[in-house]
Amino acid sequence: MTDFNYCSILSKKSNEPIAGTAPYAKHFVFITWPKKYWQYDALEAKGDFPKGLKKWMKEQSKVSGKISIRLINCSGMSPDKVEIYIYPEKYCYSNVLPGQITAVLETYFRDGITTAFLPTPIEVDQIFICTHGRHDKCCAKFGQELVDKIRYHVSKQKTDVEIWESSHLGGHRFAPTMIDFPTGRAYGRLCTDELPNYLASRKINQVYGVAYRGSVFLTELEQVAEAHVQHYCYAQGWYCQPLIRKIERLTEDDFRCMAKFNDAENSVYLQNIIPDEMTFNFKLKSFESPSGCNALKEVQLRRCWVLESTESV
Repeated sequence: MTDFNYCSILSKKSNEPIAGTAPYAKHFVFITWPKKYWQYDALEAKGDFPKGLKKWMKEQSKVSGKISIRLINCSGMSPDKVEIYIYPEKYCYSNVLPGQITAVLETYFRDGITTAFLPTPIEVDQIFICTHGRHDKCCAKFGQELVDKIRYHVSKQKTDVEIWESSHLGGHRFAPTMIDFPTGRAYGRLCTDELPNYLASRKINQVYGVAYRGSVFLTELEQVAEAHVQHYCYAQGWYCQPLIRKIERLTEDDFRCMAKFNDAENSVYLQNIIPDEMTFNFKLKSFESPSGCNALKEVQLRRCWVLESTESV
């Protein structure tokens, strides 16, 4: 099978930008469940996984803000009891019976933390990588390879982070896709040979710009602006924390933002290079890419924001 039989390869060849393509939700919920039970739609999983959770998620999202529920897996996992991780609040419910999953979530989102179900704080960083092959074969091929390699590097470096396989995270044409929590930074097209650079950036709390899709906690133009600015900073070799200060929609196809730059603590030597502020101008452009590996010939025309120009302030 050639590389052209994978939607992620075709998307990359079309130069479709990944900045600003991160999945958005106000709340992310990850539930442990053996991968062998996952279906194309993860929340229709087999075994004793509760029915109707997808419907509940949609209804509760109208009340609590968008909720995204995903299944996660690691080797040797049993479906007898599950763990539930909730972000950005960083809570974990442990030893939950499958029949209690919906009740735990209903109680949490309706009443908050109660004595009925008590969570514990999540104290270890977690990286979730999509390996959902039943949803798209790109995720099985490129996602699984990334899981294996990053676990090797994390173990070798003795980094305190958990690596999980996840169900569909959105945007399989950008496979491998992953989300790094608690920061909520989403990445795509992260090649295994880039892992040392990614982990080095992560260690100093810097975005790995070349593969950055955006923050899952930012919406629409705010996410697009922040992600493109991060890409720009990475390309310039700037180790800084950009702050998007102002977003202005000019026309239906154009917008701009103002970004302020704060030098990272470990990059004092770059203080005279990084400007205080810059203006970034964006424009909508069209890109052709397939909807997925099961529809490679069904090319879709997508309108994506690209960085058109910058101006020093």
